[in-house]
Amino acid sequence: MNGQLTAAVIGGLILVMGLGVPVWARTDADEARLNTVQKEIDSSATAPGQTMQVETLAKQFNVAPSVVQDLRAKKQGWGETGIELAMAQRLAQTDPKAYPTLMDALTKIETLRADKMGWGKIAKDLGFKLGPVVSAAQHARNELRRESQTTGSAKVSPKPETAAMSEKPVRPDMAARPNLPERPERAMRAH
Repeated sequence: MNGQLTAAVIGGLILVMGLGVPVWARTDADEARLNTVQKEIDSSATAPGQTMQVETLAKQFNVAPSVVQDLRAKKQGWGETGIELAMAQRLAQTDPKAYPTLMDALTKIETLRADKMGWGKIAKDLGFKLGPVVSAAQHARNELRRESQTTGSAKVSPKPETAAMSEKPVRPDMAARPNLPERPERAMRAH
């Protein structure tokens, strides 16, 4: 009986640990994706004027432009600013009793970041997953790119028009292939 109980306990532990590994792996993957999005936002939002970026992020996360400017004044990049806003938005949605406003949630996120906590640890400690935060940050990145392209301040050149792409280049007439005599073994097979 003692052996059966030990086997059941060990089996249960293996099952619990086996189920936990994908969650850890997913959290690490989400944090890696979030860091990638942060770098992409930073590199795509390097236009000389900051007005467009401030307005885009303020609109995206439904905050006053002054909130975005205050976050930027703390010497953080556009990516970190966008991610903090996305984290605060998710926290306010997840726990509206403790964080009734986005500003309350943002204050909590800023406090944890000041303690050098990573995005994954913050999300875990506050009880939500990073997946929705990654999606919100990616959406913010896409909006920043779209705005920078429409204002002409993007480093990436716009795509060429499709009409120009569909035209084939004019090629000079190719020389006709010379008529080659039929190979002897084929001529013999035909007879």
